[in-house]
Amino acid sequence: MKHLYSILIALILVTFGVKAFAQTDDTEKALKAEKVAFLTKKLDLTQEEANKFWPLYDEYWAKKTKILNDRRKLADDFIQNINNITDKEAVDYANRYVESQKREADLIAEYNKLLLKILPPKKVMLLYQSNYEFKNYLLQKVQETKK
Repeated sequence: MKHLYSILIALILVTFGVKAFAQTDDTEKALKAEKVAFLTKKLDLTQEEANKFWPLYDEYWAKKTKILNDRRKLADDFIQNINNITDKEAVDYANRYVESQKREADLIAEYNKLLLKILPPKKVMLLYQSNYEFKNYLLQKVQETKK
């Protein structure tokens, strides 16, 4: 039961773009397989759609994860140095944080265009909703393991 709990926590962290530091290759593969199964079912992907979709989706998540990790490092750096930085430096941190948010928005806009070339528009919108549902699904599984 503890193993399942740790897998679910790792999956949540991966979903939110944060790598679990103790994550094994097997755990990572299991988490990816669960997400693939969940989204494939929700989107009702044909084989042709899946062949085009998954490489693009994986590319998107790799880029998004980098943005989120960079933002987390920025926030960590700020917190570690908060007592030693000037207001001017704090403004720089804030501007870099906002720039990170812009990069994330630009990324989804870029991939939205690419997704619309390979999937019907309703499936693209369903993907966005399904990503949200997947996070809730994982949280629910974690809560169930606590009982």
